[in-house]
Amino acid sequence: MNTGLANTFLKHGEIMADMARSFVRGSILTKPKIEYKIDGSPVTNFDKELELILREYIHDKYPEHGIIGEELTAVNPSAEFVWLVDPIDGTLAFLTGIPVYGTLISLLHDGFPILGIIDIPMTGDRWVGQKNKKTLHNGRLIKTSDCNALSKATLSTSSPDYYDETNINVLKTLQSATIQTVYGGSCVAYGQIASGRIDLGIDANFDIHDFLPLIPIIEGAGGLLTNWQGETLSKESGTENMLASANSYLHDKALERINNL
Repeated sequence: MNTGLANTFLKHGEIMADMARSFVRGSILTKPKIEYKIDGSPVTNFDKELELILREYIHDKYPEHGIIGEELTAVNPSAEFVWLVDPIDGTLAFLTGIPVYGTLISLLHDGFPILGIIDIPMTGDRWVGQKNKKTLHNGRLIKTSDCNALSKATLSTSSPDYYDETNINVLKTLQSATIQTVYGGSCVAYGQIASGRIDLGIDANFDIHDFLPLIPIIEGAGGLLTNWQGETLSKESGTENMLASANSYLHDKALERINNL
């Protein structure tokens, strides 16, 4: 892909992130309407309204592109280029006023992410990753940590509540192997892996809109993000258990622990 096309995609991705930030900041003083999905997770009218805004922008700029959003029906998902949108990642945090919620935007080419954006509206943080380019945090180059031992690593997970009896031992095993665990960071935690402040991230039963936007960000800073078998993730992955690491050494050691259970 030529540089000009990639830069144009990035420009529109950041415009959408700006739109999302403005929308979310403008919605926090209005009580949302809440529904609960089959899995028990909440969704608000703001999630759906923001996704519609972003979809309309994409359709206006790239009518031939596909769109996959968390809340609404996919449009042309088999297209060469597909935009992936999670309007408010961390809806529970949004509802409770804990400012780790954000917007995730990704562009897929032939099913694999070539652009990823994490935007955190209430703190003004934004991570941007592009395939084969260095990751930026608020416009500055960042890199993952050089942690070289699981016993020295800080582990992050969204919540133990997301695990079940089939995989909770994976979390417990990595917790016992690492020095400390931080909870509830939502997408911010994965941005902080890219920034070198967290060494490992693990989550269970996440969907493509949760993890594909993170891949260019983690990889462009020097890290890795795969499923628990070490396999590359794509549009075809569906619901997955994911592992993000600051470097290949930590990733291999964590996978070894996971797969020796």
